[in-house]
Amino acid sequence: MASYKFIKISVNTLDCKGIYFKDTGNIFQGKKELNKKDLEKINYNNNTFEIRLYPTRGGIKKKSFSTSDITRLNAVKNTIAKRNELKEELQNTGTIKKQTFKSLDDIFQTYLQSKENTLSKENIYSMTKTYNKWIYKPLGKLNINIITTIDIQNIVNKMLKQGLAPRTSQTIKQILRPVFNYAIDLEICIKNPALKVNIPKFDNTKNFNLEDEQRLKLLDEILKYEYPQYKGIMLFLYLGRRLNEVLTLKWDKIKLNQDLDTYIIDAKYSKNRKIQIFPLSPILKDYLIEFGMLKNGFIFKGIKTEYIVRSTFISHWKKVVLRANIDKMGIHDTRHLLGNTLINRGISEDIIGKVLGHQSFSITSRYATVNINSVNEALNIYLEN
Repeated sequence: MASYKFIKISVNTLDCKGIYFKDTGNIFQGKKELNKKDLEKINYNNNTFEIRLYPTRGGIKKKSFSTSDITRLNAVKNTIAKRNELKEELQNTGTIKKQTFKSLDDIFQTYLQSKENTLSKENIYSMTKTYNKWIYKPLGKLNINIITTIDIQNIVNKMLKQGLAPRTSQTIKQILRPVFNYAIDLEICIKNPALKVNIPKFDNTKNFNLEDEQRLKLLDEILKYEYPQYKGIMLFLYLGRRLNEVLTLKWDKIKLNQDLDTYIIDAKYSKNRKIQIFPLSPILKDYLIEFGMLKNGFIFKGIKTEYIVRSTFISHWKKVVLRANIDKMGIHDTRHLLGNTLINRGISEDIIGKVLGHQSFSITSRYATVNINSVNEALNIYLEN
């Protein structure tokens, strides 16, 4: 039984003939058509639409079209434009030409091109580096339809035999799974061999914690740090953000509102590929105002790069940790520290999940009832003396 259904799109101001939404999460249970208001509920999610064309000689031609990081109304408009292109191709040639790929490498490169607007440069670089090191030589030149689960499993097993951690070998599955899904959407293959690759179980948690006195000493050293840009990065880290989320934060994502100030993490820079909204704590707002707020551009600009990069930032982080007399605290440990502190203060796991940005923003998520004001209250508790 299919785990999804297609629902017709019907927007009064648009010609939506033959445009269907692929409802993979049963979001619109019982709905036969989706209107403009329905589409607003799934803004910025990564979703798939199906285009259906009906040639004059009978039959039906179908084509999937995926979009992300834009409003669903704009996604529908893009799909309509794609439908019109395909319709013209069908009228002129009598068929819709399928993309042909000679090898896994062909489709991997095309997949990366399709993700240029939804994945950060760092993610694309990291994926490409891992692909070139482990995947290209054994599988890159093979036709995608003859690659099996065993072929991919052999790469994982080789990494494990060389002493690499299971979480490192897991990246092979994380890279190839969406590539094969992309090929399935393009009707190039019908199954995804990466799905059944076995990764040994591992504990992905880390129990980093500090006594309140030392934790607040760290915050004090951050606030006293003499380089304003790096001080700001550390403040966002202290309040739970991942480093890449902070470095790529833009001024137009800072939203000052009468009820609650917030900031937005773009889907392309978010680990879960979903747009995320967080409360802008007073300590962050005061910093940004003092730093000098602008309307556009990256907040933490680099000298030779668009924004400050990890290799430039890390020495500043080590200096502050040393001043706070903390032994071996990594950048990502700020998130473990925040999570553990909130657990010890009796904050629920649902709220902590949202503070850390773990949860999906799908309206079917079990975290959907956690409101942003609850996140704000939890962060206020964390900042208490």
